[in-house]
Amino acid sequence: MKKLIYILNHYSADQGSHFYHILHLLEEIAYNGVEIVLLIEKAEGEPVFKNSNIKVIVQKETKPLKRIMELFNILKKLNKQGFKKIYIRISQNAALPAMAVSKLYGSEVYYWQSGTTHLVNDKKIKNLQDIKRLIKSDLPFYLTKKYVDHFVTGPESMADYYRDVVGVSEKRLMVLYNDIDLERFKQISAEEIELLRKELNIYGDEKIILFVHRLSPVRKSLYYMPFVLEKISDVLREHNYKCIVLGGGPEKEVLEEEIKQKKLDDIIEVLGEKPNATIQQYYQVAEIFINPTYTEGFPRVLIEAMASGLPIVTTNAGGIKDILDTKQLDYMVDINDRDMFSEQLKSLLDDKEMQKELGEENLQKVKRYSTENVAKMYIERIFNNG
Repeated sequence: MKKLIYILNHYSADQGSHFYHILHLLEEIAYNGVEIVLLIEKAEGEPVFKNSNIKVIVQKETKPLKRIMELFNILKKLNKQGFKKIYIRISQNAALPAMAVSKLYGSEVYYWQSGTTHLVNDKKIKNLQDIKRLIKSDLPFYLTKKYVDHFVTGPESMADYYRDVVGVSEKRLMVLYNDIDLERFKQISAEEIELLRKELNIYGDEKIILFVHRLSPVRKSLYYMPFVLEKISDVLREHNYKCIVLGGGPEKEVLEEEIKQKKLDDIIEVLGEKPNATIQQYYQVAEIFINPTYTEGFPRVLIEAMASGLPIVTTNAGGIKDILDTKQLDYMVDINDRDMFSEQLKSLLDDKEMQKELGEENLQKVKRYSTENVAKMYIERIFNNG
């Protein structure tokens, strides 16, 4: 039987991050004949799997050096049991001991990362904090990108970015997609929508624009918000649209204060972070999805919206252009053009026919990223060198 170690840096059933998606993907990979050990660095509780081919190990050590040694010993033990493939999701702390096991005992390490944050990160050393960042983050990442067996990213244009901008060797690069559970993120009936709107405290004929993102300087959230909505506030009010913002982050409170000062409370509501396990409910009651962001990789929020049949207005950050289809690409604007973002959203607000066309196109396109298809992609590329 094929064997895989999947290392996840954090798990919590209530977390708002997209790690929750990974559980369903691992189930599907296991159903296709792969024995999996899910190794979690930090966890509040343990995920429960239906498939007996998946075993969960949670690290116990809390001090950094002891955690690294603990992980090394776990990987060494699993290596002796025939687990020669190690897949790491983002964690550089896991990459170094995994690469050590690979060199000493023979295995392959797959390290996943997707994002254009390197374009905005300041690498200059100016103070003690920068030195700590160099030791804890920059140096481990340099070693990872230089020596890992396979540097995994996606979609396709992100491989070009990591080669040309980040300096990852082309021979190490591998493309794998993010996946979407089409049974969880889907359109529901009008009756179900009405019940769900009441459950989420959405009443009357108010129409919902949804924005789901971590609000942070890296994504320049405050550059776009609330500007892109304030500029067309009269139109939003005229057509009875309200934007619900889901997400935490360092810029959340600043955004809330700006909304209050500019008296935009009636058209923008910031609800903070919601558990990813139930976030599909907000997609199901929305009419339009917006994704104003400066840095991206392979945004799951985009395929969540597509699977929910929503029309989208987005910037062209990261690999977004690879994900969307022909009509939807007309509603993708340059990351620096927030005025055009407002105009594209405005043009879509009262165009029900175009909203429907975009939604239908997205429903078809997103099938490419179904968990079933992506699980097969993982198996083919990791085990069959596809």
